Amino acid sequence: MKKMILIILLSFFTTILFATKNDYIIAKAGKDIIMKSDLQKQIIQMKNAKVWASDTTAETVLNDMIEAKIILVKAREIGIKPDEQKIKNIVDKQLASVKSQFPDESMFFNELRKAGLTVSDLKKYYEDMLTDQQLKEQLIQTQIRKKVQVTDSEIKQYFEDNKETILKDLKKYKISLILRNVKASDKTKKMAFNKTLEIQQKIKKGQKFTVLAKEMSDCPSGQNGGDLGWFSRGMMVKPFEDAAFSLKPGEISEIVETQFGYHLIRLEEVKGDEIRASHILVKTDPNQEDFDNEKTTMDSLLKRIKTGEEFSKIASAYSEDDSSKVKGGVIGYYSVSEFPELFSEEIASINDNEVSNVIHHENTFYIFKKDRIDDHESGYEDFKENIRNYLMSKKQTEYYHKWIQQIKTEFYIFIYQERLNEFSQEIN
Repeated sequence: MKKMILIILLSFFTTILFATKNDYIIAKAGKDIIMKSDLQKQIIQMKNAKVWASDTTAETVLNDMIEAKIILVKAREIGIKPDEQKIKNIVDKQLASVKSQFPDESMFFNELRKAGLTVSDLKKYYEDMLTDQQLKEQLIQTQIRKKVQVTDSEIKQYFEDNKETILKDLKKYKISLILRNVKASDKTKKMAFNKTLEIQQKIKKGQKFTVLAKEMSDCPSGQNGGDLGWFSRGMMVKPFEDAAFSLKPGEISEIVETQFGYHLIRLEEVKGDEIRASHILVKTDPNQEDFDNEKTTMDSLLKRIKTGEEFSKIASAYSEDDSSKVKGGVIGYYSVSEFPELFSEEIASINDNEVSNVIHHENTFYIFKKDRIDDHESGYEDFKENIRNYLMSKKQTEYYHKWIQQIKTEFYIFIYQERLNEFSQEIN
């Protein structure tokens, strides 16, 4: 299944590499222009990387892009040059990493051709991205970081003014965890199997495999009639591989179960040690009933802990986090602020030596326990460097905003507002 994922990624890369239809200029920044396609690529990348916040808009992204263009121009104006050898070394490593995910170079090049790309396209993409990153980093280093200082007196004053909050937020606790994933129940699996059986019957009655793949497969390959391309042994999960390699060209397998769901596989061609196959996938993803059942289980575990059962014994028996369950759920010693916001707010809200509510995130449930550490009384010296880093970051951000607003006045900036409004409506 790794190959399928790579094909999807390459297809995505193609969509962000080339211009869209009905392209037009959406903004000007000095001598540079920003096209609608440039803005669209940036938004796609942000959403794919899950950095698209609820208050993010096309306008805020466009303004960030304008700032980036100005920074690069400014970097070149003052003579900042990229380290070409360093960039080359990183690009070579990136390409080697991509290639390593394929069994051989020929398959790598084959997938590039299918996506309409060349190695040069990939290299240029990485080189441009890394050059921009390096120039921006060097400019900020010379124009901002070296000009911003934080004194010991500022650190001390901040500590005294915010002592209560700091001690609460930065103090280390022993954190334990119970983690369980939502899995498809037997009922859900049976429904998926019956759907696959229905598809199988349609094929036996003469309906075309490719048409059914397009209409009913849960795999992205369905849009190509289920075609997975060429692959050799070791590239697919074993049940899928065993079934596919046992077929003759034109034959369709019986229903095959893997961790992804149920498959119907058709062998298309054989070439040496490689085969080309198509498949129809019916996923066995958990449904709402499965979610509710797991939530009930976690609520029951939480109740048992709150009525006196030991957290460590519950964690050892029921947690699905292999690394912590053998230690009674202990994951280590952390300050509350070291956790992602999703967890930190809940952990901060519970008292010492108590447990959290059940937390749900992306088909996984969590229960945390926060134990107080009484080794010493935390004071100024424990948090001095944390405060220094915080104040430095805060000052640099403030200085950056003032600086970027100043240099913006040196450039002609124009946004085609009507076009931007039209584009914003398109993506909403």
